[in-house]
Amino acid sequence: MFNRNRHRDGGQTPGAGVFLIGLVIVGLTIVIAGLVLDLRSSVAAGLAMIIPLLFSLYLLRERNRNIVKLEGREEKLLDLSRRFNLAMETANIGIWEVSEAEDILSWDARAAALHGLEPSEGRDRLAHWYKVIHPDDVQAIEAAFFDRLHGGSTASWDITYRITLPDGTTRHLRSVGAHSSGNPDTRRLTGIVWDVTNDTLFTQALRAAKATSDIKNAELELALDELSSREHELSELSHKLDLALASYNCGIWEGDPVTTTAYWDERMHQLYNVPFSDQPVTRQQWLSALHPDDRQEILLATNRATSFGTTVNTIQRVLLPNNELRYVRSVGQVHVGRDGKKKIIGIAFDVTADALLAEQLRSAKAEADSRNLELELAKNRIEFNALHDPLTSLANRRKLDIELDELSQAGQGHRVKFTILHLDLDRFKEINDTLGHAAGDAMLVHTARVLSRTVPRGDLVARIGGDEFVILARRATSGQEIAQLCERIIEEMSKPIDFEGFSCRCGISIGIAQAAGIAPDARRVLVNADIALYQAKEKGRNCFEFFTPDLQANIVSKKRMADEILTGLERDEFTVWYQPQLEAATMQLSGAEALVRWNHPDRGVLASGHFLKVAEELNVMARIDQLVLEKALCDQMRWTALGVKVPRISVNVSSKRLHDSTLVEQLHGLAISPGTVCFELVESIFLDESDDIVTENIEKIKALGIDIEIDDFGTGHTSIVSLLRLKPKRLKIDRQLVMPIVNAPQERALVRSIIEIARSLGVETVAEGVESLDHAGLLRQLGCDYLQGYAFAKPLPFDEFSRFTKGFPQRKAS
Repeated sequence: MFNRNRHRDGGQTPGAGVFLIGLVIVGLTIVIAGLVLDLRSSVAAGLAMIIPLLFSLYLLRERNRNIVKLEGREEKLLDLSRRFNLAMETANIGIWEVSEAEDILSWDARAAALHGLEPSEGRDRLAHWYKVIHPDDVQAIEAAFFDRLHGGSTASWDITYRITLPDGTTRHLRSVGAHSSGNPDTRRLTGIVWDVTNDTLFTQALRAAKATSDIKNAELELALDELSSREHELSELSHKLDLALASYNCGIWEGDPVTTTAYWDERMHQLYNVPFSDQPVTRQQWLSALHPDDRQEILLATNRATSFGTTVNTIQRVLLPNNELRYVRSVGQVHVGRDGKKKIIGIAFDVTADALLAEQLRSAKAEADSRNLELELAKNRIEFNALHDPLTSLANRRKLDIELDELSQAGQGHRVKFTILHLDLDRFKEINDTLGHAAGDAMLVHTARVLSRTVPRGDLVARIGGDEFVILARRATSGQEIAQLCERIIEEMSKPIDFEGFSCRCGISIGIAQAAGIAPDARRVLVNADIALYQAKEKGRNCFEFFTPDLQANIVSKKRMADEILTGLERDEFTVWYQPQLEAATMQLSGAEALVRWNHPDRGVLASGHFLKVAEELNVMARIDQLVLEKALCDQMRWTALGVKVPRISVNVSSKRLHDSTLVEQLHGLAISPGTVCFELVESIFLDESDDIVTENIEKIKALGIDIEIDDFGTGHTSIVSLLRLKPKRLKIDRQLVMPIVNAPQERALVRSIIEIARSLGVETVAEGVESLDHAGLLRQLGCDYLQGYAFAKPLPFDEFSRFTKGFPQRKAS
């Protein structure tokens, strides 16, 4: 201990002193030995003695030096241990150790205190440790321990877990450890544990703050992007605004109510014809540029807008050097800046063209206002004309339809009763055709007056077109009352009227339909009245007829007939029969009349009288005429092939067919030899000189080599003048005149006259309805050219007519 302290104080080591003493002793020994012994022998003996001694002294010196080092290290270790314990105590870090072989956990007092246990050291604390660990962390801790202790893992231990303290709070602990080196059979896992609650909470707070910061940063970036986009949009908008203001020559101004000055841009100076200057424009400069009549009003409007903070919007007239006026619209708004100063900011632009146009519009409006009354009267006239007939001033079809619809709607939910009369003038067309349309108009006006004064007040009288009228009796009336009304109308209409010296008389036919009940269909009732009118005309005209279910059934029957006719045309059910015509003088076959027949699937062969009227109403007569003509031409070629000579075939042509502008074009496509075909025109076709299509078609038909015959002559409207203009090839005298000539001298004289008139005009005559040889002989004596009738043969189909023609010479001889 002493030497140790001396070493520390003096700086000499014990080894050095021993070494010096040894050297002295060796030296003395050598001297003494040299004196005693021989010098050489003494040196050898001395060396033999001194070398072991020197080695021992060296070992002794090294030992002492190592002892000193160990003592120094021990001192440093103790100092380090004290300082380590102080640091561990200060940092509150506990030490723990687990034996791998025994799974025993031991820790120090600080580790126990950190886990909320009594601060006492000891072994086998594993159960205490698991007990205080948070349930959510126990599984992870057990897995980590098992992996380090029994799983063969050599990785270090570093885990953070939570413990639940007795007061219910949670403490976060971090445990770090590693395998201690040494005997593999006694390896241990040693580590430390310390409280990281504040760090964990701080970290969590940092994470939350970072998340919040990220959100804020993202929002800030979006805001910056939006700000940048808006800045770009604002720049574009500003550029567009500049372009717009420049294109419209708008000036910008900013007025100061306090100094009564304003800043104008260059365009403002141009608008007000003021020299451009960077200085503010004074009120006096501004007002002096305006028309004197506008200055006071403009100034008041500006001051009012400034005082009340409203918008100023004025039109100012600027005096130009050439004494012209420029109209400038100035629009501004009061604005309070950040400095609290009130200003008026606005724009001004040239509206001279608009002002002049407005002035013109005001003049036009004044003129229009002066004509408003006129327009109102015209509107009333238009409304009246829209619902009334201009000729008779009666209600028109539109007005009637409105009334019928209102009547149908009024009947919804309760019973109503009304009557509709459909009236049609008889022989009105003859008046129009003979005396002209002015006479027809006079008759229509007369009819309107008769109906207006005869029909009770409150009932509607309408002209629905042409010579058709309708009376709508909205009131409940009996059949007898309606019949009396019809009789009065027929009686009044039978009285003639004078037109330019001519006496005009026109009959009237009336169809009546009555309705009673809930929600009747007024339009259907009008249709029923039309059906009754059709029946009245069928009965002989100038009468009235009530609608009955039987009439409806008749209409249904005609509808069925019409459908069957259309179907028959599609199925080629119509055929042609022929009745021979003979030359009266020689009794030779001169031709045949082609007559249409219908091979009805249920009713057998039907003559034309059963269906031609319906076909005319169905507007298919032209189609039937074409069919008959084509079949007749085909049969004519067949007869030629059979060696049968039929000089000509007469084919009936209807009025519809004759008015067809494409008739001649269709005939051009048929193989018709001149003189072999004859068209029979019924006399009821009135050949008016104004009918250009008919006249033109007849002339072109003649040019094709087709003869023209007038059928049923003596019963229709054909006049001598018409014959002179038409120049037909033949006249066919109607059977009603031919049949009585044997016993009736009057009819015989009439037939003779017709034959003589025809001969004088160079027209041949054909007598139809020749029922006996007496008729044939008498007609031959009267000079008739051709004969046709049952006395020779009835209408025959193609095969029978062919046989008749072949056997005709034998029958003629008999």
